[in-house]
Amino acid sequence: MTQSQPIALVSGATRGIGRAIAQGLAHQGVKVLLGARNLQIGQEVATEISAPDAQAESVELDTTNQATIDSLAALIREKYGRLDILANNAGISLDFYPDLSVREKLSRTFETNVVGTAALTDAMIPLLEKSAHGRVVNVSSVLASFSSRGEADWVYKDVAMPTYQASKAALNSLTLSYAKLLADRNIKVNAICPGLTATDATNHYGDRKPDQAAKIAIQYALLGDDGPTGTFINEDGALGW
Repeated sequence: MTQSQPIALVSGATRGIGRAIAQGLAHQGVKVLLGARNLQIGQEVATEISAPDAQAESVELDTTNQATIDSLAALIREKYGRLDILANNAGISLDFYPDLSVREKLSRTFETNVVGTAALTDAMIPLLEKSAHGRVVNVSSVLASFSSRGEADWVYKDVAMPTYQASKAALNSLTLSYAKLLADRNIKVNAICPGLTATDATNHYGDRKPDQAAKIAIQYALLGDDGPTGTFINEDGALGW
């Protein structure tokens, strides 16, 4: 790895959109730390997406386990001394699990989608401050858009996923807060919507592939210094909060 090679950490990177983000960044010349709850599975994925011009390394990361976050921050600090890109992709959706109570759904979803994201981001801020071009990309959803939900002809007007939508709305709020707090540290923070994608999380519904969904995340991970911060966007343009 060269001193100028960007270093990225992608959470939830062993499958679906997270894997596609990791692979896409690696093929853009970024050294990718592939966050995995199961290190062995992460190592298998890292081997699969690595190539002579694409470097991926599996690292243990469970955003609901603070010990793994702290250990990973220490590893990155000791081995690389900085982090250039943090892609907060890890997330779950439990609305369609009828055996879970509302309390269980909310607690588990917010622990991963909101608390875990905030804890990981906070732990990585000192490393992002060491970068000349720090970038944080939060994988959100248009389903969290309050303005869109108020439109009578919105394409998703009939969708009701209370827990998931609430968690992504909270993630959007975190995005705005961190963008403001980190603006003077040369760290840009943005939320992206990858779109409804056929993955394990959606029971492979639809014909949109992870590679296509990952493009907007990769674009904002590699955002130039003249790019925005504190935005919510998909491949078609800005989204309303």
